[in-house]
Amino acid sequence: MRALWLKAILKTDLVTLQHGALCLSVQNPSFSFPTIPVTYSEDCLFIDVYAPAEANRGSPGHGLPVMIWFQGGAFVQLFNPNYNGTGLIDASDGNVIVASFNYRTGPYGFLANDELQAEGNLNTGLHDQRAAIKWVQRHISAFGGDPDKITLFGASVGGGSVLLQLLAYGGDEPCEDEVQWRSGIAQSVYLPPVYCVKDMEFHYTELLNKTQCDDLECLRALSTDALQSANIATPPPGQPNIPIFGYGPVIDGQLLPDSPTSLLKQGRLAKDKPLIMGTSRTEGTIFAPQAQNITAANQFVTTQLPKLTNASLAQLQMLYNNTPSTLPGVQANVSSFFYYAAELYGDALFTCPTINSAASLQSQDVPVHVFIDDIRDPVEVAAGYIVPHTWEVQAVWGPEYATQYVALPGADSYDAGKSNAAIVPVVQSYWTQFVTSGGDPNKLGSNTPVNWKDFERGQSLVLATNQTRMQAIDEDLLRKCAFWDSIAAEVGH
Repeated sequence: MRALWLKAILKTDLVTLQHGALCLSVQNPSFSFPTIPVTYSEDCLFIDVYAPAEANRGSPGHGLPVMIWFQGGAFVQLFNPNYNGTGLIDASDGNVIVASFNYRTGPYGFLANDELQAEGNLNTGLHDQRAAIKWVQRHISAFGGDPDKITLFGASVGGGSVLLQLLAYGGDEPCEDEVQWRSGIAQSVYLPPVYCVKDMEFHYTELLNKTQCDDLECLRALSTDALQSANIATPPPGQPNIPIFGYGPVIDGQLLPDSPTSLLKQGRLAKDKPLIMGTSRTEGTIFAPQAQNITAANQFVTTQLPKLTNASLAQLQMLYNNTPSTLPGVQANVSSFFYYAAELYGDALFTCPTINSAASLQSQDVPVHVFIDDIRDPVEVAAGYIVPHTWEVQAVWGPEYATQYVALPGADSYDAGKSNAAIVPVVQSYWTQFVTSGGDPNKLGSNTPVNWKDFERGQSLVLATNQTRMQAIDEDLLRKCAFWDSIAAEVGH
């Protein structure tokens, strides 16, 4: 199934000036995602390419570096579609090409059971990503790009996907599925739990029940409408509540031969690719409930991480007993344990996987530059979200070229003349210099205000309008991340 599609897409010569349809999403009755006004279809595997007009098309040896965008959406939807590469091309003075693509999510990309494993059809969404990289490798010279100078970049689970592709096949790719890229940028990293097949098989069972099918063959014969009517998030067995993000990759013994943390610690990864990795200051705020007490906060966290033990929850309560009930500038009424729930969730799946992965990679001589996004929009701060998940995205692309679907109405401080407009050329300069140089974000005389040092001594770049600076990672955060690392198996990492 996947192999047939891969063969077809790599042979395509389709060129159009319109965006293709977006891949279908999982419906979640317990968590409301903003609606993205695009066309959806099961036929959704499209690639967009933006190239400067003066690019040397079809000239071997003279191609431009290429940036391939990995969308976020937590593997239950695609959430950063149809971004326009013009801003990044302009920021690079016409020296990059930008490509973006769709990949399948939910049951279309991450359904798991023994039969699919026997077929070699697990983690299909990750294989879609690899097929897109191969397509770019094969065809990008026709747009003026250099297939040997590819940088993967993405936000949220798109950033997590960059890390997963670094770990693909434990760093030992088979010839038939080898992809070439030279560097990666993982923004606002969301690293989802990666479980065994048996832990995720309940999705398959639920689909059978909801569609009155008996087997995989029946599911494949359903119309898209019939399958989508059953594509509704469901709680894992024994759990009363539906998690925000229920689908994700599984350990398949091939593409993902072990958990991410195990692969990192074993050194089973591609070590020749420098990385930028980063996280928002308050990653969890857009996901957390208004928890009134510790019980409600813990229920939220264990709904997302069902293997978390009571002993670990007790340890976390001690570690996070200094979490404030509100923050400076917040005008909204937030519950007593809102920030507690937000910090636990944000650290578990976003911030600490970033910090811990960066430390592990740096210890293995993989060059890593780490950033903390502290770019504060006054509307987001007043509402209590402070620096929401993926807030740096518009600074990377330029606000007019990338719709920020998580932004509140009026949170437009990246726009020209607004309070955060000055940070946009700074971020774009770091990103495009990293891409064009193959791994160094610093360039003398550029818009970058400080020299971005690597993570060797626990230093991160704090992105803040007119206050961008190098700063050591907070010791309190390091202690918390060390604990999350110690219970990585409970988190699915």
